[in-house]
Amino acid sequence: MKKILIALSLILSVTMVSAQPRNAEDAKKAVDKAVAASQDAKKSQKADTWIKLAKAYVEAYDQPSRNVLTGTPRTEVKLLIKDQQILSSEDRKGAEETYSVDVYQNKDLYYNANGLLEFFIITKPAVEGDLLFLAEQALGKAFELDAKGSKRKDIEALYTDILGKYSNEGISNYLAGNFEKSAERFEKASNCSETAPTIKKFDGTNAYYTALVSQMAGKFDTAVEFYKKCSANGYYQEGGVFSNLAEIYRQQQDTTSWKAALEEGFQKYPESQGVLVGLINLYRESGDDPQKIFELLHTAQANEPENASLFYVEGDVYKQLGDVENAARLYDKSFEINPEYVFGVLSKGVLYYEQAVKIQEEANAELDDTKYMELIKKMDETLLAAIAPFEKAYSITADEEIKRGVAEYLKNIFFRFRDKGEEYQQQYEKYNKLASEGVQPAE
Repeated sequence: MKKILIALSLILSVTMVSAQPRNAEDAKKAVDKAVAASQDAKKSQKADTWIKLAKAYVEAYDQPSRNVLTGTPRTEVKLLIKDQQILSSEDRKGAEETYSVDVYQNKDLYYNANGLLEFFIITKPAVEGDLLFLAEQALGKAFELDAKGSKRKDIEALYTDILGKYSNEGISNYLAGNFEKSAERFEKASNCSETAPTIKKFDGTNAYYTALVSQMAGKFDTAVEFYKKCSANGYYQEGGVFSNLAEIYRQQQDTTSWKAALEEGFQKYPESQGVLVGLINLYRESGDDPQKIFELLHTAQANEPENASLFYVEGDVYKQLGDVENAARLYDKSFEINPEYVFGVLSKGVLYYEQAVKIQEEANAELDDTKYMELIKKMDETLLAAIAPFEKAYSITADEEIKRGVAEYLKNIFFRFRDKGEEYQQQYEKYNKLASEGVQPAE
């Protein structure tokens, strides 16, 4: 779920900083004044009145977090809000890590292991009610009254700000481990994007996280609804929509829907490892013939014969089924189709490396010396077979992370054979350096 932080960083970056009244009393006065204006027969017919009301709600929403900025060291935050008393400090386990939390009268501030403020939760708003939703409603009225469109930019900016704040609440509550609240705010964000007259578009990110966090909270009906919405809008999240939806159906023992979700996912996103593994598990648990997976793959390959990833996926199926020979053959095929597709040769190297590890485990359990030596010989042969595809993968990829990972594999292999000759020792030293420093090999 760490990807949420990355995906939402773009959304949160557009969040506006409001005027933020100095205290809750000022915020309430501003809201009351704006509400009164909206109830006035003459003023209520002006778009500006409703824009001011929306701003008052947003500013009241922001008031408890006045002078609080995420990413700020704890000592600086304390100085910035030194007039506010810390009621208690405690450690709380969140969704992904444990945070040190300072509890105030109206908010909880969550600090990470580096002492930086990662997020905050408002526990007592300056004005009661769902202030962002109230602001949405006020903007809707402003849009209706803005017949000439002269206030369109102001209305659009406020809608965008509200959408960002909903998302911010979603991620903050997720990180705090408040899954139900998180899902509810992601849903608000998704709905805001679709209904706001200045936006009116499907928001795949917030819809997907509504589904994902609802699933975590056990709200399966909402999760299914939003996964289906994602699928209908072509937002597949690398196949995660289908594999997650299938998992819900599996838990509900709805085999028909489980199978349908995975097969749809495979057709729309055949590269998804989650969908692939889900299909294999489905066929194994249901007793169906795993050959059905190959039928789906072969249909896809016939439609896209130049798509190397489809042959790579077929290799992965064979690997999952324990067929090393055919897995290697299909990995080679994917590389033949596209010599720049690194995952074919990379996966062949990993296949042989992992097979060698299995053979070693088998050898360690073998009591017969002769059989033990035969297994060790087979292990060495398998390790040596991994060298060529790994070196090819290293030479064709520009991805430094992949290079570093391949170098780690090769370092381990050559370390095993370093006593067999100077060449192996030199190769070990080269890849040991590459794995630790990530530098390019000398020409």
